[in-house]
Parts: sequence; structure tokens; C-alpha cells
Amino acid sequence: MSLARYRSDEIEIWTGRLLAIAGAVLIVEAVSGLYGASLGGVPLSWLVTSIPFGIGFALVPLVVLGSYRYLVARTPTSALVGITFVAALPVGTVVLVAWGGLALAGAPIPQVTVLPVSVDVVFFTLLAAFAVGVATFGAAFLQSARTRLLGGSLLAFAMSWVVPLSAVKLTGVYPGWLADLLVVSVATTMIAIGYYYPPVASEGGSDSAIGSQRD
Repeated sequence: MSLARYRSDEIEIWTGRLLAIAGAVLIVEAVSGLYGASLGGVPLSWLVTSIPFGIGFALVPLVVLGSYRYLVARTPTSALVGITFVAALPVGTVVLVAWGGLALAGAPIPQVTVLPVSVDVVFFTLLAAFAVGVATFGAAFLQSARTRLLGGSLLAFAMSWVVPLSAVKLTGVYPGWLADLLVVSVATTMIAIGYYYPPVASEGGSDSAIGSQRD
């Protein structure tokens, strides 16, 4: 195995581990309320308590990016479509943040208020695209018995927050129990994805590539 491939495999392994750890921390917080109780009086404590959630949404795109090489030889169209939709959220977020930063700095750019759609609509559209991309990879992985559990975990991750957020958007109501359900379901799927990722381990110094198999 080349040094580059070894490092790539190590990155994938640690990506999965960190994702699972972040999910476990979210579960502990949701069940015990430990962070909320201990950091309630700390300024900007919400930033600390939301770190595990942010880690999940930062690492899942890395999981999809790392999974691309496992799928591109077998289902190139699904792999390309999935990675394009997943990239919409981080790229779009960077653009929105940069736009806001330039506006605060006094740069001559159009104000957000003159856009034909609101920022909320843009952001929810980016979230929807992200969910479609993750679900596309999940569906592709479901086609192989060796990666079915990872595929199911990716699909569950997309649905676990898309369904509650869609319900809130349609009804305008965000009950406390739904917030708890969202956190627990997202955290559980993060643990599952982290456990089953990467989809194929190196054996005997060479990768058993999924792409070489035909179901």
C-alpha cells in the first residue's frame, strides 16, 4: 500500500470515529442536559453545546467525499449527482458568510434585502440539496450487501432532520419534544455512520474496492 493511500485510509477511519464520538456526546447532552445545566450562565454557551451537532454536519460531507471512490466505478452517475448536491451546502454557506462579511466591511455589494428570495429560503434550499445528496449516496450503498448498513445510516441521517424541519416549516410550530427527537435521531445516525464508515477496509495491503464488484 502506498503512503498516500495509507494516509487516506487513516483519515477515513478517524473521520468515522470522530463522527461517532460527536453523536455520542449529543446523546449524552440530550439525555442528561449536562451541558445546558453547567453552561447555562456562560455567555455564548449555545456555541459550545452546538459543537457536536456542527461536527456532524461538517464530517458527513467528508464521509460522502471519501465514499465517492467506492461508488464512482459502479454507479458513476449516482456518485456524481450525490457529491454535487452535498457540496451545495458547504459552498453555499461559505458564499453567504462571505457576502455577510463583505457587507459588514462596507464593500459595494447588493444588500440581502434586494434579493428575490429571503436568506431563509436560500438556506433551506441548500439544506434540501444536502439531504438529497446524502440520500443519493445512501440509496447507492443500499444496492450492495456489503454496504447496506452504511447506506441505511446515510438515508436515516438525511430523513432524521429533514422530516422535522419540513414539519416546522409547514406548520410554523416547533414543539420541545420535536426538538429532542431531532437531536436524538441525528445523533443516533451519526454514531451509525461513524461505525460503518469507511465501507471497505484494506486487507493484505490492498483495497477490496467496492467498485470492482458487480451485484
